[in-house]
Amino acid sequence: MVAPVSGRLELEIANGHQVEPGDVIGRYDTYALERRAEEIRFDLDYVKARLAYRTGSYQENTRAIQSLDEDEKAGVRDYLAAQFAEMKRLYGQGRLAFGRYQEAQRKLDEADMALERERHQNALERQESDLEVTRLTHDVRKRENALAEVISKLDKAIVKASAAGRLVDVETSTAADGKLTVDEGDRLALLVDPEQLGARLEFDSVEMRLVRNADVTVTPKPDGTPRPAEISAFHPLENPAERARGELATIVEVAFRDPAGIALLNQTATCRFTRPSISQEPAVPVSAVVIQGDQTFVRKDEGGQPKLVKVELGEMSDDYIRVISGLNPGDFVLD
Repeated sequence: MVAPVSGRLELEIANGHQVEPGDVIGRYDTYALERRAEEIRFDLDYVKARLAYRTGSYQENTRAIQSLDEDEKAGVRDYLAAQFAEMKRLYGQGRLAFGRYQEAQRKLDEADMALERERHQNALERQESDLEVTRLTHDVRKRENALAEVISKLDKAIVKASAAGRLVDVETSTAADGKLTVDEGDRLALLVDPEQLGARLEFDSVEMRLVRNADVTVTPKPDGTPRPAEISAFHPLENPAERARGELATIVEVAFRDPAGIALLNQTATCRFTRPSISQEPAVPVSAVVIQGDQTFVRKDEGGQPKLVKVELGEMSDDYIRVISGLNPGDFVLD
């Protein structure tokens, strides 16, 4: 069992305590988390208020003012355009001086540019306003996610057993008030099934040819009665020097159930791995086996010219190892 969150935790159980699913294991001091949740709520309310203002009255008033300014400049431009059209008519009839005609043209051009500038400026301000709304929306979501995370941690403030079992190796470190300062993921205790037992064994690469897919029995020394078992996990041991020589070791975890449970803990036992043979099979000296990568071979004598033959190996004694496939009884191999 590991700490679901970081903080100050008071364990309410002792080593060896039997628990059922949902039993309380410990409780966190939630003061810091509650303060953090309160800070996020205040900040979230402020950002939401800014967002509401930006998307509400501020946006409405700003765009109304922009529309009025555009309408005003458009009105001026339309008036000057009508005036210019009249002066152009008079100039064409020779009833208006050329200077006055040019002045009317200049004023109309200035009004056109002022209207265009106003429209560009308003478009830019609207884009900036939309960008600010996007940023505030992102800030709201970010704070909502942060608040949800804190609330989730508060929900985990009571640590409960996830399954039935016995607690062993309970972390009892030692503050005077009985509380631990833990980081998220720190181990608090091991929750074990009293009837589930097992062992860890190490085998080399040759022995693993027998171990894989073998039938397993465990015989505890106190009563000498074999129990059927199974391989629960393989863990390769990485050793660069051994790998370079093609020698790989593997940790094999064996598990079995027994009502005697606790009484058999830390007792000596014999683990036996067997692969039943349904036909007569040859055996070769262990020294005749050649290992290349994760495959095994022997050098078969074929009239003076040895041939490397791939074989599958089985049960092994001190000096010989059974060949399940790849050789026939009577074949000669070279050491």
